[in-house]
Amino acid sequence: MFTTLSASCAGPCGHNPWVLHEFTVPDDAVGERLDVWLESQLEGCTRSLIARLIKDGHCSVTGGSPKAGYFLRGEETVAIEVPELEPMVIEAEDIPLTVLHEDEEIIVIDKPAGMVVHPAIGNPRGTLVNALLGRYGKHLPSGEAWRPGLVHRLDAFTSGVILVARTAPALVFLQEAFKTRDVQKRYLALCAGRPRADFMECSKWIGRHHSDIRKRAAHEPDAVGAKEAYTSFVVLERHDGYSALEARPRTGRTHQIRVHLASMGHAVLADAVYGRSGQWPLNAPADDPNALRRQGLHAWTLDVPHPSGGRRQFMAPVPADIQRFVAPGIAPRPR
Repeated sequence: MFTTLSASCAGPCGHNPWVLHEFTVPDDAVGERLDVWLESQLEGCTRSLIARLIKDGHCSVTGGSPKAGYFLRGEETVAIEVPELEPMVIEAEDIPLTVLHEDEEIIVIDKPAGMVVHPAIGNPRGTLVNALLGRYGKHLPSGEAWRPGLVHRLDAFTSGVILVARTAPALVFLQEAFKTRDVQKRYLALCAGRPRADFMECSKWIGRHHSDIRKRAAHEPDAVGAKEAYTSFVVLERHDGYSALEARPRTGRTHQIRVHLASMGHAVLADAVYGRSGQWPLNAPADDPNALRRQGLHAWTLDVPHPSGGRRQFMAPVPADIQRFVAPGIAPRPR
């Protein structure tokens, strides 16, 4: 059993962002070498590359740092970061997409939870990029072959608005808008507990976790390896044991909203990485039809300058698995 979690960082294999794979070792793999077993799990990843990733600290076994020759015992959690795939040709696939808006310069997609954005080693198909190529063919700007037209990204298990450029000038224009923070992003977040304040903010910097490669961590300003981050939160609803928040990130660090909420004691519900096992609904029975099966985070609205002038705001409807935890008609607050 494995889970693919999106992550982005620069690595020794180049500038490409990376993707994190997480596995639970099955009983039939007991006694196998770690590097040999991972080669069988990660399509397109050679044993030599796996060995190098392990040596460079990009792999952990139940939180520890293993060696390539570690013999599996069964039921361990194995996490490994691999670089995103940059093949000469990425396969176009006929995967349904929910298009929120489309014009000559941009496309706006409502990405479902569970869809990875970019192809990666061990995950070369079924991604948003494969779906975009299947729908639009090669008519998207490809400054980098592995991310045609994409301006930004979302975690695999975060749903919602994602923006795609249709022309090279639009891609450059929108990338600059994100770089200069001339965009306004709002997320709907379900968090554990009931915050006392109606408005909260977190300005802790975000960097690598000291011992778990799956995680980022909140750090004090100017911490080595950390980057500036800021998120504000508005409480929309309080329920029994959890609350619905509107998250407004000013910066765009990996896992930013999830890390900031966890550091404040209000982790995103059903977040398997940053949530605590005792927090509802991580312990919900497997047959509970009302349980949340992925992190309760939805990219709700995106306000951006349009390449042809003016500004546009796009909204992705609250998906059914999150909608059941909030009041009907919940809406973003005016600024």
